[in-house]
Amino acid sequence: MAPKPKYVSRKFIDLIQGATSKWANWDPPREIKVGDYGMINNETGEFEWEGNLYTTKNNINIDMADSTLKPQEQEGGDNKFIVKTWGITTKEVNVSAEAALPGAVNVALKVDFQFEGGKPAAALVMYKPRYICLPKDERVIKLLKSRPDVLKGKYIVTEVITCEAYVMYMSDQKAENFSVILQATGPVAPAVNAGGSAGFTWSSVNTCGLYREGSDSTTKYMPLYRLKKPRSKFWWLPGQRGHDDKEDPIDKWDDVDPPWDPLDDEGEEDEIYDAVRS
Repeated sequence: MAPKPKYVSRKFIDLIQGATSKWANWDPPREIKVGDYGMINNETGEFEWEGNLYTTKNNINIDMADSTLKPQEQEGGDNKFIVKTWGITTKEVNVSAEAALPGAVNVALKVDFQFEGGKPAAALVMYKPRYICLPKDERVIKLLKSRPDVLKGKYIVTEVITCEAYVMYMSDQKAENFSVILQATGPVAPAVNAGGSAGFTWSSVNTCGLYREGSDSTTKYMPLYRLKKPRSKFWWLPGQRGHDDKEDPIDKWDDVDPPWDPLDDEGEEDEIYDAVRS
């Protein structure tokens, strides 16, 4: 049984989060920045932006425009990043490293999927991923501690993975096999030095479930991000029982769990789980 339309985004996001501890951006062209803070919409699973650490005023003379505090960006070690949930196997075919002549059509990436079926499953393919992270700097910690009135209880985007092209896919309970192919017009990796820039087009074979894609060369896609929150002691005041004078570094923060109960195959909160818990 497929997820109900009103819960499709939440079901996909829930599956990806369960596989990676990261959050899928249901609308990848929509910008999500490192340092953003806010909450998760319980109905849709989407991030609800409230502000950004880099524009939040503080009275402790921390200049978030300092170059050493800027988000750190690096390329991925591979030309692809694939997330797959339980019951999916993949086979990837990479493009040749040789540059193609401008105007030629070449396969930049081909991924064959096999879904076992029996329960919904989701996959996310990103081409040419780049990783942007919040710097592990004590000044970021001090900024947060200085504004509990604004930041306490909020979820903070500590990492964003961007890409040049993406595919999202969610099956229902059917067993199926399908392929996605990313074709590049013009030079392919590593090859912009061949002249011109590459354009991309996705094509798919035998897809039956929910399918979304993006390959606009003028768009930076942001399909995946990490949300973290400081541990509860982070906000305790000096002198308060249990207060720890040690700073709570970002890499020790908790990953944000979904705010909903376990979901059934239709994307609704499981009534059986609710009954047992109550």
